[in-house]
Order: sequence, then C-alpha cells, then structure tokens
Amino acid sequence: MAEHTGPRKRSQSQASVERTRKARKKRNNITILVCIIAFLIGYYLLNYVAAMEKPPLGATFNIVLGCTIMAITTIVFVYTVKKQYFPKKRKRTKHVFLDDTDFRKSREIETE
Repeated sequence: MAEHTGPRKRSQSQASVERTRKARKKRNNITILVCIIAFLIGYYLLNYVAAMEKPPLGATFNIVLGCTIMAITTIVFVYTVKKQYFPKKRKRTKHVFLDDTDFRKSREIETE
C-alpha cells in the first residue's frame, strides 16, 4: 500500500465553512465601501449643495437629506465593522455533574 505524504485534504465541512466565511467577509467589505461612498454623498449635500445660493429642492431639504444619509450610513458602518472585526465570544457551557459525595453524605446521615 502506498503512503500519501502530501498535504491532507480538508474535509467538506471545513471547506464549506471557509467558503462561507470568505463570502461573508467580502459582502461586509462591499457594505463598508458603499457606506463610505454614501457618507461622502451626504457630506457633499450638506456642505456644498445646501450652501448654494439657490439649491435644487431647497436648502432645508438638502440639509435634512444630507444629515439623514450621514446618520444612517454611520450606524450601518459601525454595526458592520463591529460584526466583522469584533465578533461576540461564545461562552462555553459548563457541564454540571451530580456530585455523588453529597448524595453519599445524605445517605450516611439517614442511616445513622
């Protein structure tokens, strides 16, 4: 029988988990990029378009729209970065076993 000395193949489940992780990271990176672009658009609306002498749709509309876009994109950006780079730690469950010494002590007291 010939021995296989090359690198071991990953199991199907490990490859699937890694593929899913890469896809999630790519999707999060795209979300972060879209948030940055939308934030810049909101900043432009707020500081340049609203400051024009006669802005389209009025200055108040552009101020409200710019602030809203900036606020929403900031919330989505912070949530995405937190979810990707600071994942929640899973707490390991402690297994609780019945302590048979307590049971023995109570049995000894009953028999006395």
